[in-house]
Amino acid sequence: MNRRVRFAAALATLGAWLGCAGYHLGPVSNAGYKSVAVPMFKNKTLKPQLEAQVTNGILKRLQADGTLRVEPAEVADVVLVGEIVRYRRDPFRSVREDANKPREYRISIEAQIESHDRLTGKTVLKPTVVTGSAETFIGTDQQSAENQLLPLIADDLAKRVVTLLVERW
Repeated sequence: MNRRVRFAAALATLGAWLGCAGYHLGPVSNAGYKSVAVPMFKNKTLKPQLEAQVTNGILKRLQADGTLRVEPAEVADVVLVGEIVRYRRDPFRSVREDANKPREYRISIEAQIESHDRLTGKTVLKPTVVTGSAETFIGTDQQSAENQLLPLIADDLAKRVVTLLVERW
C-alpha cells in the first residue's frame, strides 16, 4: 500500500509539472523587438489637438501593457508613426418627436499607422487604418460634450493600435 501511495504522489507531481510546462512569466512577444518609439502623430483634420490626445493615449496604453518599453526614437528598436486622417460625427439616435434632430452622436477618429525597424528601415507593421469611437448625448453644449469624449475615443483607438503592435509581432 505504501508503494501505491508513493506512485500516486509521483504521478500527480509529474502531471502538475508537465501541465505547467508551457507557461512562463513576462511578455509573450517573440519578435525580438523590445522597445518602441511613438513620435507625435500628424493631424490631417480640421479638429485641433487630436494629435496630442491620440499620441498620449497610445503611450499610456503601451506603458500599461508592458510588453514593449517606450523609448526615444534614437534608441528604440521600432518606430511607430501615424497620422490622423479623419474625424467624424455621425448621428446615432434621434429625438423621438423629430427624426431629423439628432439626440446622440457617434464620434470617431481614424488614424493611419505603420512601424519600421529603426536600424534596417524594414517595415514591421504595414500601413493600417485604425478607428476609435464613442457615443455622446447632445446637451446644451455640443462642443463641450465632444471635448469631454476625446480622451475616451483616443483610448479606444490606442487599444486597437497596441493590440496590432503586440500581437502581430
